[in-house]
Amino acid sequence: MTSHRLTPTDPSMAAEGFALFRDAYLRARRAIPLLPELTEDHEARLRRRVERAFARGGFAVWHGDSLRGFMIAGPPFAFRGSTAALVPEYGHAVAEGEETTLVGPLYAAVAERLAGEGVPLHLIGHFAADAVTTSSLFELGFGAVVRERLRDLSDVAVRDAARADHEAWLARVERVPQAAAWDRLAPLAAEHAAYYLESPLFMVKDASLEAAMADLEAHRSAGDAAYVVRDGDAPLAYLIVGRCPGESEGRLLAGTATAQVRSAFVVPAARRGGIGGALLQHAVDWARDAGFERLFVEHESANPLGAPFWRRHFAPFLVFSMRYVDRMA
Repeated sequence: MTSHRLTPTDPSMAAEGFALFRDAYLRARRAIPLLPELTEDHEARLRRRVERAFARGGFAVWHGDSLRGFMIAGPPFAFRGSTAALVPEYGHAVAEGEETTLVGPLYAAVAERLAGEGVPLHLIGHFAADAVTTSSLFELGFGAVVRERLRDLSDVAVRDAARADHEAWLARVERVPQAAAWDRLAPLAAEHAAYYLESPLFMVKDASLEAAMADLEAHRSAGDAAYVVRDGDAPLAYLIVGRCPGESEGRLLAGTATAQVRSAFVVPAARRGGIGGALLQHAVDWARDAGFERLFVEHESANPLGAPFWRRHFAPFLVFSMRYVDRMA
């Protein structure tokens, strides 16, 4: 990086920083056209996110008077029993063709600052289509933890041999009324939370019935739709779909015509029989009828049961990677 110089960022650089991020977004959209078009409103929302990142401050790389890249971490937060910080997907960008040269020095500067602040867990969101940045982060010690994916609202693809089973499951899917019937999903939702404790996920979630009921009530109050398959009175599987809020996940989709699979779970005895595809078809139908343009899902990459299903039916557009730093400065 002998022809470049590294400096702290300041808010006056935000416009140039957004231009770099905008170019990266457009490259990602060429690879995944399902990403929302950069309308005037959507571009303004993304620009505000980049401006907020520059208000916090990070590091920039220059070639002469030209900004060639930047990286900015957000504030520390508690994550997986440790203190973490996230470089959000809009908190970094590098000029096309300079990823191999610049990602490493930018992260080194950010990592040094985070270590000095006592933050050992570093996360970064990056475009799935940017293979060079993904490879650079892997060489720096990062591994994927979460993926964000999109699909269009065409019908769920089903093999001819599985068509009869698919049709049978479709007929068994019920929409849960927007009333007290949501509470009947609570035991299954609690089982879903407990599933994350298992290997290889090892994620601690509140698996109490009370937490499950509160979570379901939040979905119901937001106007989400819940679909369930029952064996008698006992639910075997459920899927909740609603508008993508674009807050803690799907931030690049905020304010766009995007629906989201908010939660989904199938009991072990009913897996791999086509029940998931039937539930997803009802979510697609709901999104299409409600006027959405695409369907979004976020999932843990280490989920051995869910991840293959989401890979089969959705295309990745974002990856969140994580690295643990042993030594604090």
